[in-house]
Amino acid sequence: MLSGSPTTKRNPMPHSLRRSIFLSLALAALLIALPAAAQTPSDESLNRLIELQDTPSQIRTILSSSPDIVKQYITRRLSNDTELTPTQRTALAEVLQRYTLRADREIFQSEEVLSELRRIQYDAMRKTYTQEEVDAMIAFYGTPIGQSVLRKQGEFAKTYMPSLISMIDRHNQQAFQRLWPDLQREIEVIMRPNRPGSGKRR
Repeated sequence: MLSGSPTTKRNPMPHSLRRSIFLSLALAALLIALPAAAQTPSDESLNRLIELQDTPSQIRTILSSSPDIVKQYITRRLSNDTELTPTQRTALAEVLQRYTLRADREIFQSEEVLSELRRIQYDAMRKTYTQEEVDAMIAFYGTPIGQSVLRKQGEFAKTYMPSLISMIDRHNQQAFQRLWPDLQREIEVIMRPNRPGSGKRR
């Protein structure tokens, strides 16, 4: 019996070769999906961005409102001390406020501190942003509207910080009151002598 047209038998592709091809395709797809390597911002662009942001001016704006913030915070803290008389609370609040503000002024009027602040800001920006992002910020902050936004950062902080500090302080006190009994028990266990009578003298 004659067979029909002869069928050509193809050699099956070796398993190892198929695996290599599939692996190559998978790697190619992965490389396509990955974003292009981000370019590290140049020194020139970072210095320009820091100059535009003018962080020291923003800090000085925030510090101009710090007397009220410090006074509120210290007053709340001292009001919880039942061992103080009203006169002592008032006097302590005044002294603590005065020295806190003196320290702030000394710190942020120091050229050494401002130089260190600039270096910290520079390093953080270099690790965080790409060149493209830095260029975009420079383009925005270099415009009148961008400069207006920057000038208002300090004003925003003056409005925002007192409420933020008050809220955090209030919740901290509430949490501490809830947790204090458990914390006190654990501290007592830690401070208790290992063996009964071990700390007693005969």
